[in-house]
Amino acid sequence: MPLTKIIAIANQKGGVGKTTTAINLSSALSILEQKVLLVDTDPQANATSGLGVLSKNIDHSIVELFQGNLEIDQCVINTQNPNLKIIPGSIKLAEIEIDVKTPNLNRLKTALDTLKNKFDFIIIDCSPSLGYLTLNSFVASDSILIPVQCEFYALDGLRKLLSTIKSIKKSYNKNLSVEGILMTMYDERLNHNNHVISELKKHFKDLIFKTIIKRNTSLSEAPSFGTSVFDYKVNSEGSTNYLNLSHEIMKNQALNKETSLGKNISQIMKETEETILLDPCIKDRNLDNFKVFSQKDKNFDKLYGCTKKEVAVHLGLAFNDIHSDVWMYRIRHKTNLFRKNYLYLYFYKNKVNLVKLRWFKLS
Repeated sequence: MPLTKIIAIANQKGGVGKTTTAINLSSALSILEQKVLLVDTDPQANATSGLGVLSKNIDHSIVELFQGNLEIDQCVINTQNPNLKIIPGSIKLAEIEIDVKTPNLNRLKTALDTLKNKFDFIIIDCSPSLGYLTLNSFVASDSILIPVQCEFYALDGLRKLLSTIKSIKKSYNKNLSVEGILMTMYDERLNHNNHVISELKKHFKDLIFKTIIKRNTSLSEAPSFGTSVFDYKVNSEGSTNYLNLSHEIMKNQALNKETSLGKNISQIMKETEETILLDPCIKDRNLDNFKVFSQKDKNFDKLYGCTKKEVAVHLGLAFNDIHSDVWMYRIRHKTNLFRKNYLYLYFYKNKVNLVKLRWFKLS
């Protein structure tokens, strides 16, 4: 077995399955007889509670490590799995993020270097931001695993994250690489889920994990019982997905990810322009002649053929569900306070194919 591999799980966008991945990937690796340490650097400490570790039972947390008051060995505690240990997080991490006066981006790296001979994998659950704690995690890591939800708006922060990785690699950690992009919350019934995966594979090629994490009730229920999906429902699809992911990571551990991809971070950055976040059908229209419109514009026919991405950019998402094929906007008319004007947009294959205006008189 190669030396200990430290993997940070990061995405500054919340709700993409970052902590779920941290908990269940760590558990899956430990089930496969790997010695694993999970490090919770998220102020929400969901990875800690998700493994059944209660704050009232914690004597020491990672907060004291960042404060320089404790050796890292004293922060490590056991879990129900003998091969899995955790350095618990704490809500007090938020204070460190705010109050840090002399940033030391090597603090976590220096601490984890002393544990490398005790574990096969160290998994870091990062904060959903690119602040001091996350940068510490990047400097300490060998690679970064990026969970991305299978929907268009989850891709918006990907380019910014890759840019940060590039900066850290240049200035602080020349060996840092991208472990892979993990597609999460996949629903095969939704066409746009398949489209997002197709676009990512087109632009990021081998960076995309073969394993895809599907939407699964057991994955969302397990944390409320303070356990991984394997202890909650071992025969669930979520368990199978994360076991497959752990096998894939173990197989890749001996590979040089930077060269095996056939491109480096700089090349990836050049290809990751905003246009890949838009539906490919945009290329079929001349956007130079595309007039900006607003809710005050009476000619809503200009919305025909627009993608959900374009509509959201110009009109906002408001309370509409990105997955829905019917969006509604309320338009007020000052001339009549007792009547509301509603704009309905109907989508087909991610493009507006019907526009309706409706008026409702208030009683």
